[in-house]
Amino acid sequence: MVTESPEMVRAPEPPSTTAVWLAKELAKSHFPRGDLAQLRRMNPDYPNVPAFWRLMAQRNLLGSPHREQHWAIVLQGIAIMTPTGTEGRSAHDKDIPVGRALFFGGDPKRTTGFYSEARLKRLVTARGTILHTLLGRMFRMLSGKYQPLDWGEMAPFILFHDSLDTERLDRSRLRIARAYYRAASQSEQSRS
Repeated sequence: MVTESPEMVRAPEPPSTTAVWLAKELAKSHFPRGDLAQLRRMNPDYPNVPAFWRLMAQRNLLGSPHREQHWAIVLQGIAIMTPTGTEGRSAHDKDIPVGRALFFGGDPKRTTGFYSEARLKRLVTARGTILHTLLGRMFRMLSGKYQPLDWGEMAPFILFHDSLDTERLDRSRLRIARAYYRAASQSEQSRS
């Protein structure tokens, strides 16, 4: 029987750190494009894609099917938003809060929200399967505009959306809404 030495087991890291690492990894020129395509197409409820399992094992995230499904949503979103054919461009940008990305959608001169207020409300209040569906649509919309976002902020929103830690979830939701409305206010002020 092979046992893992303490050096082989990676200590858990904050979800934000893991998500940023994943975004950088998928953007690397040597990351296989076939793996990226499989990650984009995988079913997060049954993530039977070898690239998913390899990445999860590298970050010591295997073990809980529920947790693995949540990470599959994160990883699929990152894969969808990672541009192909543009070496080094990542789905992650630490300077673009999620709400700001949703308002501007790749156009800093936008005067109305790229992602409507009604969609934002549905997104931040949804749970379960409905949230998964809304996230998939949102990732594709942002991908179409080559709009990165802060995955260090997005990942906790996804990972804790059905958590009993309602305080953490509320903080995540409020952070997204605040950034969206700050961007809307900034856009309005620039027009004045």
